[in-house]
Amino acid sequence: MLRLADTSIRLYRKKNGKASLRLRSYLMVNTNTGFRLGAYLRDISCELTLSSGVVIPFDEIGYSHAVNCKYEMETMVHDFWASAVADMPIIKDGVGILRVDYHLSFTGHPSETPKFFEIVVPLLKRTSRHAL
Repeated sequence: MLRLADTSIRLYRKKNGKASLRLRSYLMVNTNTGFRLGAYLRDISCELTLSSGVVIPFDEIGYSHAVNCKYEMETMVHDFWASAVADMPIIKDGVGILRVDYHLSFTGHPSETPKFFEIVVPLLKRTSRHAL
């Protein structure tokens, strides 16, 4: 029911030596009617598994709560962002597995269980504009 429009995760080196991971995308909600996502999305979380097996949880996750989000072709489109900070001695282009866990509940009934999706995503090394 949920998916992301863009899954590119950008990697930046912070001044303290840690790596900053940033995902900026659109949350796509397949539905036959528009609704206020914040009223029914009980939980959402993300984690990235690197090719080394290291798992990095995203500690900051957000989405637009706007009632007037884009709704066309039986899809609601909300801004979405997630970020994390991790110890990564080397940052480089690569791939990882992004897991997004979410719980949509319209009635509060126990049958509305949490769901998730996993997708292989590109990891893109970026440099600060100030470093140039």
